[in-house]
Amino acid sequence: MQEFEELFGKIQILESTKEFGSSVLIINPGREINRHYHKKTREVEMILEGQITSGNKLQKPGDVNIWNINQKHGYKNSSDKVVKILCITYPSYDSKDVFE
Repeated sequence: MQEFEELFGKIQILESTKEFGSSVLIINPGREINRHYHKKTREVEMILEGQITSGNKLQKPGDVNIWNINQKHGYKNSSDKVVKILCITYPSYDSKDVFE
């Protein structure tokens, strides 16, 4: 499994093909993923551990977000615990397709 350090925490890549990607986002306490959007990538994300805010909505394990193309989204971890989010992307994640 590949793992990348990010300002918010880590990304653990589970699977990545041309058409599909899956990863776990690990968001450290007090960190956030800034609001952004994608021009080519759709995402389905499920909270696995911890509680996190997306927009003004507090989310907990089992909550699912479906982010369509050009839909702004982000997360803020205001807790003192790590948050884990399962992220499914199609097509596979491309760092050049992230716009704030």
